[in-house]
Amino acid sequence: MKWSLCSTGNQDKPVEYVLNRVRELGLEGIELWIGHIDDYAERHGSIDGLIEELGRKGVKVPAVSPYVAFSKSDEERERSLAIVEQAAQYAVRFNSPIVRIFLGHLPSAETPVELWEQSMEALRKALAIADRYGVNLGLELHNNTFADTIGSIERIVREANHPRLRLIFDGFNLYLERVDQAEALEALIAYTDHVHMKSYFWNLDEPETRRPTSVFDGDVDNARICRALQRHGYAGFISFEYFGEDGENCVKASVSELRTSGWMK
Repeated sequence: MKWSLCSTGNQDKPVEYVLNRVRELGLEGIELWIGHIDDYAERHGSIDGLIEELGRKGVKVPAVSPYVAFSKSDEERERSLAIVEQAAQYAVRFNSPIVRIFLGHLPSAETPVELWEQSMEALRKALAIADRYGVNLGLELHNNTFADTIGSIERIVREANHPRLRLIFDGFNLYLERVDQAEALEALIAYTDHVHMKSYFWNLDEPETRRPTSVFDGDVDNARICRALQRHGYAGFISFEYFGEDGENCVKASVSELRTSGWMK
């Protein structure tokens, strides 16, 4: 397994700041938020320098990560498809195999049939774009979206029926839906090409108690997830996904714990 950092956690800072964090932490990859790429291109006139710097440092890009929604309106669907195409172009330039997507802005259980069908049709169009560029779409499993339960995720995969639809497994997001992340991983590992990892003390019934922790602390058993990934022969990237200064401290603590426990070199 290889370890990377989601640059989405530092949206208020330039991508160079995140690259320095990756170097200081000794990580192998950076999951690039599309906003960071756009900002770099605007400041430098192209992304060539960023590609060269990543190459010099030996840092891989396991995923390019825009924010898209295929369910809010016809206009939003078209805008999201354009974003997917831009992200796919970036993915080719960075030699990244995955464009991260979301599906649906409502919980799966509350989604009207017509809206589900419209969103799935937009997903099929996005997959056609991915096909043209030779990249995969990584559907992030997330609470309060269509991809929020094992059953809804399996339904999306089945109805899309396309080899380029893959999954970004995020067990903590499923925990927020009271889904057992270990059970979910066993059910979905065959479709999983990338993993997000984080943890919090997050009492589901007491919002005021919530705070981020290192990956081996908090409310979810990420050590169990690491063991399951190893058992299944998972050789892809796991990205730390934390936000803000507290999140930065949690990533540092997580790297220390992972090295001590032998999960990271």
